[in-house]
Amino acid sequence: MRMVGSIAKLGLIALLAVLLSVLMSPDTWQGGSPLDCDNFDDGDLSCTDRFALSMLTDWAFALVALGALLTMAMAGAAYLVRDERLVNLMWEIGGEEE
Repeated sequence: MRMVGSIAKLGLIALLAVLLSVLMSPDTWQGGSPLDCDNFDDGDLSCTDRFALSMLTDWAFALVALGALLTMAMAGAAYLVRDERLVNLMWEIGGEEE
């Protein structure tokens, strides 16, 4: 069991190293995005409006999927936090302890 834990730790360290190397690379951050606020030609849309429009059109499915995942996580956390000891159940039902 210790070997599996050690392998998992090494895997997480390797994943973190890869993510950091990709995020710290200057090539990742080169080029403009469609939401670049410094050079926009649309006089009608502000930067916030363009971001909102992009989130609701281009990223709509990802936003819904993320919301569903977060909802399931919160329901699971609420289930795990419940206290089902007999003393607490009896107190909730009758208001008395045994």
